[in-house]
Amino acid sequence: MSAAPTKKDAAMEKAQAELAKKREAEAVAKADEMRHDVPPGIEYAPIPAEARPPVNLYQAVRKAQAQIETVRKNGENPHFKRKYATLDEIWESVKKPLNDAGLIVLCDVYTANGERLLTTRLIHASTGEEATCTFPIMAANNSPQAIGSAMTYARRYTLTALLEIVTGDGTDDDGEAAENRTPTNGTTRNPSAKAAADALGF
Repeated sequence: MSAAPTKKDAAMEKAQAELAKKREAEAVAKADEMRHDVPPGIEYAPIPAEARPPVNLYQAVRKAQAQIETVRKNGENPHFKRKYATLDEIWESVKKPLNDAGLIVLCDVYTANGERLLTTRLIHASTGEEATCTFPIMAANNSPQAIGSAMTYARRYTLTALLEIVTGDGTDDDGEAAENRTPTNGTTRNPSAKAAADALGF
């Protein structure tokens, strides 16, 4: 049984609705101001709704981020002796804050210009407003295991990028990938790891 909404919840919802209404009014006022600067004879086109700032999404992300704590590094790369936060650990840390804020996470996998890509979408459930982050899926080969590993890697980094998640002691969990160094045992790093690090600027 879900708890009945409190006066505090109702007041917060009212304040959020008023803020969204205020932001929309400001956008309309700005559009009206711009219209006065349009030379005679040129038709004025109002700002479309889809071009307006996703205020509800911003508010929800802010609420979720306030609850998300630093995610511990619970995984270890055996070749490079580097600790990192696994996708399971990251999701366990963010799923309740996201649910409480009315946010949904969905992933799409598709091919564009011959490149396999994964896009993570952070969606505001009530309004459909969303933010996205796209990442290349570069597996060592086309085996299901390699592709699945590369997808997990992409999901991990797109989710942390969208929510500005910090892991462990604040250092990059896989920054060694940017150096493309070869381990002492002679093996090479998974290409998907290097591509992910390069794409994020690590």
